[in-house]
Amino acid sequence: MITKLGTGKFFLNYGPVQMVISAFKKEEPLEQAIIDAADYAKELLKILSANLTEAKSLINTLNGNKKFPKVLEQMIEAVSSTGDNSLTPMAAVAGTFADSVADFLVSKGASKVIVNNGGDMALRLESGEKTRIGIISGINNSTYSYVYNLKAKDGIGGIATSGLGGRSLTKGIASAVTVFGQNCRVVDACATLIANYTFRDSPGIVRMPAEKVDPDTDIKGQLVTVEIRPELEQEIFKEAISNGLDKAKMLLDREVIAGVIIFAGPYMSVLPKSLINRMAPRINLLKGAEVNYGQRA
Repeated sequence: MITKLGTGKFFLNYGPVQMVISAFKKEEPLEQAIIDAADYAKELLKILSANLTEAKSLINTLNGNKKFPKVLEQMIEAVSSTGDNSLTPMAAVAGTFADSVADFLVSKGASKVIVNNGGDMALRLESGEKTRIGIISGINNSTYSYVYNLKAKDGIGGIATSGLGGRSLTKGIASAVTVFGQNCRVVDACATLIANYTFRDSPGIVRMPAEKVDPDTDIKGQLVTVEIRPELEQEIFKEAISNGLDKAKMLLDREVIAGVIIFAGPYMSVLPKSLINRMAPRINLLKGAEVNYGQRA
């Protein structure tokens, strides 16, 4: 259920929660605090399970006057921040759990926290702390393509990835959409939304109702992508990325997110363009360099 991976790093495998938790106070590992944080995550899951009907409801159908448990309230707020009514609070569930565990560890004195919940990452870095994040070009890739160098002063508290082939269903054709922002729950919802927008109708893209892919889905009645046929024209990938960037720019202009990287077919795009200055190809990394792998399973 909880396995030690190394000094100050544990893996929690509990139902749908598959979370790597790392926490240090300066250079001191906070291993007991991590174990306590894992127990806290389990309690959050029990609370959410008791409110699953509301968590799977479209955001615009929820009564804003009703009181929900904090974990669900945070999911609702995160999804509401996107301004899109096609999502349910479940679009922010992984990020909300990651944020909650990270904040729990900060309350225990941690100065450096990385919580990777299936590829949606909450980061808490005090002044002077830094880390490296692996960026994948495809959800199903076995390793990362780029590394992003992150410092506390950057103000990034969440990095989330969505795309075709992951645990979550998508309406788009992006192989990976990675979003950066102040917390993980908001970028989790935004990564889902932007990935959904990486779409252009084409015979080379196969879609079907979400419930035919997953009977327990929270987006029944909505079409999702299930296959990209080999004959799909390369130009479609460019247009799909452009559609995703249009939505990302709206979120960036409203300061909901801090940046996005979109991969589709053989193409990649970054917004804002300055983001590329913090990235390095994996081939240029020194052997043994610590990288927190940001793949979403």
